[in-house]
Amino acid sequence: MGQYIVHSKLRNIGAQVDQQTGQHRFINDEPISGHGTDAGPNPVQYLLSSIGGCLAITANDVARKNDELELKKFDVKTSGTTTNFQDGGSAVTKIKVHVELETNLSDSDQKVFMSRVLKGCTVHNTLKNAVPIELTIN
Repeated sequence: MGQYIVHSKLRNIGAQVDQQTGQHRFINDEPISGHGTDAGPNPVQYLLSSIGGCLAITANDVARKNDELELKKFDVKTSGTTTNFQDGGSAVTKIKVHVELETNLSDSDQKVFMSRVLKGCTVHNTLKNAVPIELTIN
């Protein structure tokens, strides 16, 4: 079991938020059209990048445990659709994940590899029951 702590502090500049976790610092912001300064990705962009990053890191972990697997390419493009509701709220209502995958595996073994990646990806597993995720693999 892991525990992660992130400290978020609103700055007095546009919509900037300083984020710190361990020794890592980063900024959330909104584009200028959203009253930000565009100094960093917005929270939805970080959410989407978390899925792609988690899938890629998990793919690397699974591949390292298999000496016969050569992971030549694992590129992820993630997009999300947000919906604004009449009550003023909003949510990510659909996520599309496209993986470009190149290995030395047969098609059937590549499917097994991807099922292991999906099973091991914490972020995907966290979101898959909350938001429809459309996954395509090439």
